[in-house]
Order: sequence, then structure tokens, then C-alpha cells
Amino acid sequence: MNNLPNFFKNRHKTWNFEDVLNFINENFEIKNNFAFRVGNLKNNDTENQRAAIVLAYAQLMNYTFNQVKALFSEHDHFAIAMPETRQGRNILEINNIYTELLGKENVQDIRINNFPEYFDIPKDILKLK
Repeated sequence: MNNLPNFFKNRHKTWNFEDVLNFINENFEIKNNFAFRVGNLKNNDTENQRAAIVLAYAQLMNYTFNQVKALFSEHDHFAIAMPETRQGRNILEINNIYTELLGKENVQDIRINNFPEYFDIPKDILKLK
């Protein structure tokens, strides 16, 4: 895993969701159109594919929930501020899972890979270029 491109390495400026997607696209070949699940939220193979790609990357990198939330950047803030819009449903579900786990585990370094019961994301989505 050490040789995989890490989005956070040497990053000193703010970023947005598009920056994350561009980084992933620059470094990986991406298998498109796949279904995935986050918590109780099922996404078919045509919906929320950009979120799916970011989650596949986070899974590959074994990122913490905080790092995953940072990858979603402005989407995380928007979803929290205006949940009634039902935009950012996956990040809201991630936030709910994280909150639940913090209540049980009471640790900050909770990694999404430690909880496969909450995430069903195919492992073959990204291939290093």
C-alpha cells in the first residue's frame, strides 16, 4: 500500500470533491458502473458513481472515517447543513455509521475497512496506471 498514490501526501492547500476525483482519475484506471452499499443505503450501477469511486479509493488506501469525510469535502458540509435536500445521501450514511461507531468504540482512528458489514464496495474498481 505504501507505493499507492496518497491524496493527502504533501497537500497544503484546500481542495474540493473534483480535486479528489481528478487525482483518482490521474492515477488509476477506473471500472465504471458498479452497484455498492453504504450502511443500509443501496446504490445501483448507475447512481452515485462518483461517490463510489471515492469510496473505492478510500477502501484501497485503508483510510479512516475522518479521511473519507475529508475526501468528500464540500459534499460533507452541504449534506450536513441541508439534509432535507437528500443530496449527499452516501456521506450522510457514512456520518451516521461513524457516529454510531464512535459511541461504541470511542476512538478516532476508525477505518472503513474494519467494518465490512457497513460497506459493500467491489474491490476491483481501481487499477493503478
